[in-house]
Amino acid sequence: MQFDIIIAGAGPAGCTAALALAGKGLKVAVIEKHSFPRDKICGGALAAYIPKVLNTIHTEFKSAFDAFPHKIPADTCRIIAPNFRHIDFNVGQTGYLTTREAFDNFLYELASAQPGIEFLLNHTVKDVIINPLSNEVSITTDKNVFTSKLIIGCDGANSVIAKKLTTTRPDRQHSCMAVRAIYNNVSGFSEGTFELHFLKDVLPGYFWIFPLPGNRANVGLGMLSQEISRNRRNLRQSMLDCIENTPTIRDRFQHADMITPVEGYVLPLGSRKVTMSGHNFMLCGDAASLINPLSGEGIGQAMVSGRYAGWQALECFEKNDFSAKRMQHYDSQVYAKFWKANQKSYRIQRFFMNRSGILNSMVNLASRHEFVRHLIVKIAT
Repeated sequence: MQFDIIIAGAGPAGCTAALALAGKGLKVAVIEKHSFPRDKICGGALAAYIPKVLNTIHTEFKSAFDAFPHKIPADTCRIIAPNFRHIDFNVGQTGYLTTREAFDNFLYELASAQPGIEFLLNHTVKDVIINPLSNEVSITTDKNVFTSKLIIGCDGANSVIAKKLTTTRPDRQHSCMAVRAIYNNVSGFSEGTFELHFLKDVLPGYFWIFPLPGNRANVGLGMLSQEISRNRRNLRQSMLDCIENTPTIRDRFQHADMITPVEGYVLPLGSRKVTMSGHNFMLCGDAASLINPLSGEGIGQAMVSGRYAGWQALECFEKNDFSAKRMQHYDSQVYAKFWKANQKSYRIQRFFMNRSGILNSMVNLASRHEFVRHLIVKIAT
């Protein structure tokens, strides 16, 4: 099974890479361990710049996103301090809230309709070997062996590609754990508003409530892995305790039903530089530790990295050069785009997240002084 390029993983990063390669005369395989539609444990917040990313690949892709019905616009972040006072921040641009089941299926259907792209579903990657003599990559799945000139690893936080081809390993100081469930009939939403609750008992993490289409809500709790290990936290129980025991939250769930189980996932944060490429390979999205350390946003960064990887792959075939030196241009593009912002988010997260008094004072001041509100938005964004 010979291809020019193999993309491991058909999430936002993998599908965006495929879109960037579509119709370019290359034979591209996208290997995915599940079939679609399938869920992915995630907050489901789509950054405001995602339509622009699709537009830079092809205007038709942005038009398809505009017509995607399973999303609701959100332009306001409600911050709830440990003293239960809140302040609303207009984030400047309109993002969207959706489910990963719907959004990933949208991207899959969009990419699978493009020329030159072949999806191989229900294939689990087991091994990857680079052969420098033949300048090829061999991918072994549970069903077959595939070869190509280049592999783009978009296979998530537990990436087999990253594990086999780099020395990067999980680091609790630079990762978060989160749990999430979907609920029906949560009350008390404000239109276009997603909520971050900085509750004293869950600092240095936060509890979130994101509205979804169909009177549903994405409800979850995230915290630094280092803190979870240090304090032996049961994150699932902490989330349920927030719902049952927090005065400002429990009444809103009085008539709510949990329609998915509480499930957990790992978020490798973009607060450290990792190996993102090498001879014959690139890594994107969670596999490249591209998650904002403060907000936990990763879908947009995954899609941007997938787009850059697709463009880099085209350059590699044009030059017939798949060397590690050539791939460094990809790393430079990604870090030029996100490193500065991710570092700022990491410093803010470290300074504020375990200081309930500072969070209380910040919200109190912002509720009384407009310039403080604008200053906080400027710092955070």
